[in-house]
Amino acid sequence: MIPVDDDPTSNDYNIKTGNKFGREIEFREGAPIQLLNYRERSENEEFGQIVLNPEALNIIQKINEPLAIISVVGSFRRGKSWFANVLHGRHDGFSLGAKVEGCTRGIYMWSPPFKLPHEQSDGKSIQKRVVILDTEGIDDPEQDENWATKLFILCLVLSSTFVYNINGIVGRDDVGKLHLMTDLTKFIKEPENGDFLPRLVILLRDFILETPESFKDYFLKQMRNINIEATMSIEKFFCDFDVHGLSPPGCKKRMLQHLERINTDELDEEFVKEVEGAVKSIYSQLPLKYIGSSAMKGTSFVKFLENVVERMNNSETSTLLSIPSEYESIIQLVAQEAIKESIGEYEKRMNTLRNERGKLVMLWVKFEEMHLKHISEVNKLFFGKIIGSPIQIGNFAKQLNEEISKSKKNFTEENSRGLKTYNKKIAKKLWTNYIKDRLNKNNSFKNIEELHEAFNLFELCCNESMKQSPEADAIAASYKREYQLVIDRIKQLGKMNAELIKAILEEEENKKSQFAIYANEETLRLKIETLKKELEDYERNANNKIFELEENIEQQKKSKEEMKQRFVEEQIILRDIIRQIFDKLMKEIDKNEKFNEQIKKQKLRWKCVIT
Repeated sequence: MIPVDDDPTSNDYNIKTGNKFGREIEFREGAPIQLLNYRERSENEEFGQIVLNPEALNIIQKINEPLAIISVVGSFRRGKSWFANVLHGRHDGFSLGAKVEGCTRGIYMWSPPFKLPHEQSDGKSIQKRVVILDTEGIDDPEQDENWATKLFILCLVLSSTFVYNINGIVGRDDVGKLHLMTDLTKFIKEPENGDFLPRLVILLRDFILETPESFKDYFLKQMRNINIEATMSIEKFFCDFDVHGLSPPGCKKRMLQHLERINTDELDEEFVKEVEGAVKSIYSQLPLKYIGSSAMKGTSFVKFLENVVERMNNSETSTLLSIPSEYESIIQLVAQEAIKESIGEYEKRMNTLRNERGKLVMLWVKFEEMHLKHISEVNKLFFGKIIGSPIQIGNFAKQLNEEISKSKKNFTEENSRGLKTYNKKIAKKLWTNYIKDRLNKNNSFKNIEELHEAFNLFELCCNESMKQSPEADAIAASYKREYQLVIDRIKQLGKMNAELIKAILEEEENKKSQFAIYANEETLRLKIETLKKELEDYERNANNKIFELEENIEQQKKSKEEMKQRFVEEQIILRDIIRQIFDKLMKEIDKNEKFNEQIKKQKLRWKCVIT
């Protein structure tokens, strides 16, 4: 991508001020920024190129809400930029200009894109982010013909609402361009399922005839008189579209040349009401931009835009755009980025568990608690970003689960090493204090009873000072192997009670066996609980995603029943994939639970022995 100069007027634009339209249209702060431009053929190029603005892409990229894209398209000098401003509750914003030639070059977007509530079928409301695009006028005499066609197609494939601003008296040129919307087979390969074409809104500007009962019926009648084939195509592809008639603004020519400075009260009241009604209607029926059953968000939309522009730049004329191929490319990219970001976020959060010396040394109860907390947050992040069909989402989730398991294993091994090092130091110090030092001094143990008391004191202090864990139990058990060596050393003193020595050795051997059995008991219990909670959390997120996809299908008009049927079939497969992801874990849970039962039985046996 080559940087594009921003609109020179936008750099000094004060986002806190503006000429408000008022009434019931909400005022939006912000400023226009160029999204893309068309660079005419240079000496080193065979044909012109569409150039994207990285700054604008970066703004969209960061959007995490579902997107609704409104493009305002039409002939130059027909007031489309002014209407794009009114969509933001203002007269100014997108540059209008008062000259004969068109002012807007390429496509501008409003920054920042604003939020609107999006009603769902269950009555709940989510936030969607609205991106409004003001496009270069079509039919500008200075415009490259191939660019005009590409611009029209570009707006069609990018938008979820396509506002077409034309003369109130519908002419052949207007019909020809509308027919282009439905004669897409030579330009675009459409997806089988889901809404692809945007919702169509026709604005009949400067309509001076008697107001008809239905502007939509009037518009279709005028079209039939000009081109019956185009009319049939529009009725077929845009079964749900609106037509709004806007009378002349009712102000003097000098004021029309500077509409960005005008006050709403200076406009004809009928015109103002018509504009207000059109804006309200657009927002009340504003669809999201979809990829099948998924809604586009910032990352997916930017990738889609980049792919489409790259394809268009490969030829002087409009080449065939395979929307299914572009969708698949976007789904894969978003998935890999979501997995990478999720893993990065998990590791970032787990890294915060290290102490001030950068060491991971914590009790396993706390470790598993923090793992569950972080994995829950990461799953929410992942399922919020992921797009695609239920089957695709399930397979991506399997990839994430495998990567998370590898990452957790690394943290687990690091914590285990930390616990071993920490507990070894404590055990070594206590052994030295209570056993080793006395063996090397004249005041050595006088009898086996005194040694036994020292052993017990060593174990008690280990239990109080070490971080309780299988690692601590294993270290304590390892020191019991030293008991025989110590006792052999004490035997040299003579006066040993042979029966007592035998009893002590048997007791310590029993304890050593118990340590070996107990070493993994708590870890196994925590692991079982963690795996069960992970499964619950995963299923909850997956079910939320299924509901989201169902909502998206419900919101779309085209092929809704076919999409529903396919979704039901894929949903069954998704749930199977969910079970597959955790089948291995569930087997491990069963194995651990059985092992845990064996431990409990062994504990009872040892209790009987000791008693």
